[in-house]
Amino acid sequence: MITRATLIWAVLAIAAGYGLFQVSYRVASLEDELNKVNRQIVEERERLHALQADWSYLTNPARLADLARRHLPLQPLAAEQMIRIEDLPLRLPPLVADGDGFQQAQPAAPAERVAANIAPPAAAVPAPAPAPAANAEKPQPAARPAAATTQDAPAKASDDPIGDLLQKVNAEQ
Repeated sequence: MITRATLIWAVLAIAAGYGLFQVSYRVASLEDELNKVNRQIVEERERLHALQADWSYLTNPARLADLARRHLPLQPLAAEQMIRIEDLPLRLPPLVADGDGFQQAQPAAPAERVAANIAPPAAAVPAPAPAPAANAEKPQPAARPAAATTQDAPAKASDDPIGDLLQKVNAEQ
């Protein structure tokens, strides 16, 4: 008859064989997965190489110059197209911190504009500051000046501020 020791050794041998089978099957599946990943890496490197070649061709300076010459109506800059910096439209003065609020800084009138009889943009007149209360602890901030008026047509309220700015610039020209 089969003794207990023989039965235990037989069960252990069967368990070891099953474990070895599972490990070898798992190793084979991981090797397949590794081969797939390596093939994908090679394909991506080939694709990257092709994209780099395309980029080199597309950004070739001689090719870009030829395309610009054929498709863009560019001409050399003429002397009549140049303007002086003083002829550029004026920008709004920057905001200046004043206590708790902000107000627009008043632009200084350059001597060239005064000499050339070019009027600066209309200066905003600040509203009078309210009288402080008798028991107020901190001073009231200065009132913001009203928006500067220009000679342009009244601004239309729209949802496209860039379009409004372009219309204003075109109107000034």
